[in-house]
Amino acid sequence: MLDRYWRIFATGLSFAIFGIGGIILTIALIPVLLFTSDSETRRRHGKKLLKRAFKSFLWGMQFLGVMELRIENAQYLKSGGRLVLANHPSLIDAVILISLIENPNGIIKSSLLNNPSMFGLAKISGLICNVEGPELIRKSIESIKSGDNLLVFPEGTRTKDLNKISFKRGAAYIAIKGRINITPVFISTSEPVLRKDFSWYEVPSIKPIFKVNIADEIEVASKVRMDGDLILESEALTEYLEELYLHELS
Repeated sequence: MLDRYWRIFATGLSFAIFGIGGIILTIALIPVLLFTSDSETRRRHGKKLLKRAFKSFLWGMQFLGVMELRIENAQYLKSGGRLVLANHPSLIDAVILISLIENPNGIIKSSLLNNPSMFGLAKISGLICNVEGPELIRKSIESIKSGDNLLVFPEGTRTKDLNKISFKRGAAYIAIKGRINITPVFISTSEPVLRKDFSWYEVPSIKPIFKVNIADEIEVASKVRMDGDLILESEALTEYLEELYLHELS
């Protein structure tokens, strides 16, 4: 029981440090954002800073005993130009994966860009704002072609029912239109924690283990017709991915 109370305190402390640290970084980065132009060089340095910040946060959570992290096949995320798709069971999935990915990029909600704890890091690293339509697809493909590893959660939000996987078609559009293979990532937790509709203080009775399994890439051309009808082929690829993730996570 005392262990659980400690993890409640340590979880709150971790997120407080994350928020305060993010605000401090935003303030420190304001001169850079104001007096330098957006460029590939600035974004590269920003991505390194983003990755280090998230890595430090995860180290702190593990040091405090909030959670344990186990990674399989991290080497698949070391080369650039990948479309990384992951399921989304918890609040810190993006933090975990960005801490592992070289040249990380991701699609961020516009509301987070207005959050002072994320604004500086998101802006300087060039994270893509979640706009609707062709513009998002274009920016995503350009990011991958430039050498970024783009992280996408095809569910669009955290999973509500772990026995159901429902993907949006955006990731399939990116893969087919950009002719880009997919690197699948399967995330699971030993205990329910930081899930959708859970408050941060609803921690399990024992320390949760986060397992991240990075699989070898999926050759998209072997699953759908790359020159076929984009809507129909994206639906077929999305269905294939849903079945794959359900199988791997069951």
